[in-house]
Amino acid sequence: MDIPPVLSRVRDLAAELAKNLDAVERDLTKDGSDIDQQYVRLAAACDHCLAALSELNVWGPENRLPSSEIWNAAGRWLCRGWLQNQARTKPRGYAGDHEMLARIYEDWRSSDPLGQLFDRYFQAQAAPQAVRNRMRMMTQWIGQALTPNRATKIAVVGSAFGLEVRDALTAIPAEARRSIAVVLLDLDPAALEFARAQLQPLVSPENLVLQPANLFRLADRPSVAATLANSDLIFCPGMFDYLDDAAAIGMIRCLFNQLASGGSLTIFQFAPNNPTRAYMEWFANWYLTYRDQGAFQQLFDSAALQNPASEFAAEPLGIDLYAKITRNER
Repeated sequence: MDIPPVLSRVRDLAAELAKNLDAVERDLTKDGSDIDQQYVRLAAACDHCLAALSELNVWGPENRLPSSEIWNAAGRWLCRGWLQNQARTKPRGYAGDHEMLARIYEDWRSSDPLGQLFDRYFQAQAAPQAVRNRMRMMTQWIGQALTPNRATKIAVVGSAFGLEVRDALTAIPAEARRSIAVVLLDLDPAALEFARAQLQPLVSPENLVLQPANLFRLADRPSVAATLANSDLIFCPGMFDYLDDAAAIGMIRCLFNQLASGGSLTIFQFAPNNPTRAYMEWFANWYLTYRDQGAFQQLFDSAALQNPASEFAAEPLGIDLYAKITRNER
């Protein structure tokens, strides 16, 4: 990559973006301003900038330095978008924290007029839509797996902030919840405390396990992994977007081995056709490990699981793949 020409082009685009965003902000303050019209202008300005940045073909952490020019020039406007600012600044140490995921799930927007337009733009991106899709799918699958008078153990590993489980359990009678156990493992204790507030009214204390853990070392920590033992459902909704192949294969084996007979493991993985990639990387320094369907399936082939039944598909947009692996004992 030839840095000087790239930086020069990025600076020009950043200056143009700043000019356009300044005009939107000024017009927002005028009496009778049409919010929808201003949103169209803001979205067009961001789309134009991101399309031109994509043409530079600088992907992954290589664009971390040049992307700072965007914020140097337009940061005073961009920071007003709560969601994109949260992703960029990473106050909890990573982009997809529980505060952001909760707001994505609820399709939330801030009350600040300009921030609201940015949040609307963020929520309209394909990746947040795919995240909402997968969360709704998890809720549906949990609900389908619950059988009256049968004990069911549900586990979520990573992105474990409880809203999908909450919504599934809310839809069933209180008496039916008594036989349900929930285990959540997450890197962030704050995410688990958030989950506790959601699930305490629905799950008896002895059946609710919230375990903070270094998930990237879970395969090497059998005592922690054992909290998942005999799970009927295990979901891993976001971890694989940050794992290399060796770590992903180890994680698959570790999680699969915790399933009860007939239990299922569902893992999600963003594909390279994610149309939100430029926005995530250039505006938020949010970098994922992408795998296409073939590479994703190869992880499971390499894991050499014993007697699995497999389903490979994607959420409705087709950009967040999933694998559902059922443990069949012979």
